[in-house]
Amino acid sequence: MKLKNFIFALIFIGALGGFGHFFYNWSDKNTIVGYFFPVNESIWEHLKLLFFPTVLFSIIEYFAIKDKVSGYAPSVAISLMVGLMTIVTIFYTYSGVLGFKVEWFNIAIYYIALIVMLIIKWLLLNSGIINGKLTTILSLIWFLAMAIMFVVFTYNPLKYGIFKKL
Repeated sequence: MKLKNFIFALIFIGALGGFGHFFYNWSDKNTIVGYFFPVNESIWEHLKLLFFPTVLFSIIEYFAIKDKVSGYAPSVAISLMVGLMTIVTIFYTYSGVLGFKVEWFNIAIYYIALIVMLIIKWLLLNSGIINGKLTTILSLIWFLAMAIMFVVFTYNPLKYGIFKKL
């Protein structure tokens, strides 16, 4: 993966995720839009801002670089998992310690997680350590499972803290 891909991913995913925060309200609360962008202020819903723009970008990028890299899907899946966990970990750690949340820092968390995710993806792709059909199949299953969970839990959230509106 080249530096220009990294920068383009940062801009594309960062902008789509940043503006995506408002898409549901801008769409007059369209149900379909709500499947892909946050419908409320829960952490779960805000994970969509990293997940779906990354998946969209990765599909486009894959067709542009598929002959130049191996282990693309597993590298994206692993780095995306780390990015999502980064959001959850930083948010609950700082807000638990402080006892309140800080909006500008919540926004910064998204971009921190995006950068962490892209660095890990870059390292994995450039190392070539992840390869094989099984890891690709498992990665694609994970992407599908996460997308289904985002859709299902959007309008049928579980009763756990991560699903609660903050």
